[in-house]
Amino acid sequence: MVRFALISLLVVGCVEAPSEESTSTDPVLGEGAHDLADRNCNIVLRNMGRNNTGLGFETQGPSWVWQGTIEISDAAAAEGLVPKVLYKIGSTTTWRQATATPVQVAATPGFHRYTVRISAGLPGPASSATTLANARIQVVPLLPTGGGGRLFDHNRNPGDLDNYVITSPDFAIWNDDAVCAPPAGPQRARLVFQADFTQHREGVLAPGGQVSIVYAQSRLDGCRATQGGNQLWDLTAHVKFDPGGQLLAASVRDAAATMSVPTDARRATVWFEATSAYGCHQWDSNFGNNYVFDAATPPQWVGNASSLMTRDTSGDVCGGAGASSGFSFDTWTRQRAAITNLCFEVYQPGMTDHDDPLLWQKLDTSIHWRGAGQTAWQIQPVDFDRRTGNNARFAQSWRELDPFRAYHCPEMPTTLSADQQYRSAVVEYYIVVNGYEVRPEPGAAFSGTFTDYANDPWRAANCH
Repeated sequence: MVRFALISLLVVGCVEAPSEESTSTDPVLGEGAHDLADRNCNIVLRNMGRNNTGLGFETQGPSWVWQGTIEISDAAAAEGLVPKVLYKIGSTTTWRQATATPVQVAATPGFHRYTVRISAGLPGPASSATTLANARIQVVPLLPTGGGGRLFDHNRNPGDLDNYVITSPDFAIWNDDAVCAPPAGPQRARLVFQADFTQHREGVLAPGGQVSIVYAQSRLDGCRATQGGNQLWDLTAHVKFDPGGQLLAASVRDAAATMSVPTDARRATVWFEATSAYGCHQWDSNFGNNYVFDAATPPQWVGNASSLMTRDTSGDVCGGAGASSGFSFDTWTRQRAAITNLCFEVYQPGMTDHDDPLLWQKLDTSIHWRGAGQTAWQIQPVDFDRRTGNNARFAQSWRELDPFRAYHCPEMPTTLSADQQYRSAVVEYYIVVNGYEVRPEPGAAFSGTFTDYANDPWRAANCH
């Protein structure tokens, strides 16, 4: 069974036995489809172009050889899935299929990397100028998912029947590093520089963690130079970490650059440089000011964690019992309470003691929660509520995490009361702010209990 996320139905088709290169059926729409469109980065074509040996383009018989890079998610690789591509040229009705092979080159974090080669039936050095000008090669990366199903890469091409297309004059699919970029999280950030000359941070720029620089090539495109298919230009990201002054540089021409964040880093200053073998030189440096991103450092204090369940809307939205006392979200709360908030406060000198519309970018706050007895934690960002004195206050409604909310099947273990009238679930949780964990004691978690009537008709019909 495929366990990673699948989204929308795509096409119906049959898969033939795996081979280095074979024919395959033409995708056809229909009901009962076993084929799916992947828009969750389980498979993504990074690039594809004619393979340049340094002495010219490689050939196989009368055709040039196209070589591409495919990456699949760690989750897909863990299930032993191997990517393939379907391809055809022009109005040809026959789809050919080629199997990718793993490579040892470092992959994008969170992915496994493969290479794939195609050539049969494609143009070559003897093709006429008219043939080359009209050539249109369609490429469709896929993962066989078992049971005759296929998962197609639609992470760059949004339409259900949109394919990658290779045409003259470059006959290539170039990298788009904004697609399926390295993952962001509590110890990993993405600094994304988009084609519209905006930029933003995703995840937490944490000292001791990692940061990936995702750069749109079109921001600096004046130095592109090639000769015989070889790239004679580069795009370099320069990153300076303060206060230590560590200066790192990495190419972002062909892929996002990932680097370690020094343990003493408090901010990262970034700028970009384009160069070519012919002396071209361009900068993207925010008009000389560079791009500055503050590192997320643990706050000086986090506290006042409490849960409030009340009908009263005339007072504060926070308060109630302290987190260590637990909470009870019962049938009365579900039906009658207007406020069901978990709240906590954060203090960081120079950050939370004044109004700052960008505070949400500097404090990465989340609740990590799971059902009692489960091993995997789920993560939910917690929204900024308001400032209270010199503190920043955050609030999370327990209704959003209620396992017994309407038209929802509990995703955690539940227990039936002795009189079989009620069903309960215990939730464990802890709070994280910029990597700092708030727990009742090291390794422990806070908890609360959700309770509902046992004889809910919708759950009886839909949850198993």
